[in-house]
Amino acid sequence: MKIIGIGEVVWDCFPEGKRLGGAPINFCFFAKELGAESYPVTAIGEDELGDETFAVLKETGLDLGYISRNILPTGKVLVSLNEAGVPQYDIVENVAWDAIECSPATMKLVGDADAVCWGSLAQRSEKSRAAILRLIDAVPDSSLKVFDINIRQHFYSTDLIVESLQKANVLKLNEDELPLLISLLSLSTDFVEAIAELIARFSLKYVIFTQGAVRSGIYDASGEVSSINTPKVEVADTVGAGDSFTATFVVNILRGASVSESHHKAVDVSAYTCTQRGAINPLPDSKK
Repeated sequence: MKIIGIGEVVWDCFPEGKRLGGAPINFCFFAKELGAESYPVTAIGEDELGDETFAVLKETGLDLGYISRNILPTGKVLVSLNEAGVPQYDIVENVAWDAIECSPATMKLVGDADAVCWGSLAQRSEKSRAAILRLIDAVPDSSLKVFDINIRQHFYSTDLIVESLQKANVLKLNEDELPLLISLLSLSTDFVEAIAELIARFSLKYVIFTQGAVRSGIYDASGEVSSINTPKVEVADTVGAGDSFTATFVVNILRGASVSESHHKAVDVSAYTCTQRGAINPLPDSKK
């Protein structure tokens, strides 16, 4: 089973220190933990922070052969707290993952992928957007093509979202992103009806809709719906919870599990992720 995540890799720089992240990296890590061959496709700088990125990622066991390096700085998110203690994020622009390349080796990699996942943030630059969409076009039609919309700040447009939806057959979104899509695409204001419209308009196989601590739902093209209340756990932080959910659902669907079974496993792994600090923590055997 070959699973690929394409997009950003960032260091979240908090006042007390920094932590490596990025949705595609998290997605790939959890797919690897669940037994898949897993390949992140991204770019980092030829700088000291790039060296540190490679060192940290090497410890995850991921295949790093499709991470390119360029002269731009390695990606950062500057996190600060306002007077009310609310985090403010500055996703630094013109960084290495804004220049992701579509190399012949990477085109070959995606040519027999079982699943690929990408988002909107890494498409904020024309260069990375062109490379990402070209790679998606090279993925077999039979594969799961997961658009984890992952809206961040102002780094999206209606055209960008529509183009990725047209290439996807799975959509992952949360309770903040669905209202945005409803507005941008003039969908029904009823969430269930809006999801049905998305499935019909873009010929989607599945929509994964997470609602944080409340519940999550999986909607498929046949009209089947799996809805599960979010388990109550002692939350350390929610970093990577959505990425672990998506990876677990995808891996289990590819294994031949039902939508309901795949959904239950995704909820279980996501809940466990919330009990850990940061996203990249090994999964216990009981969660695999």
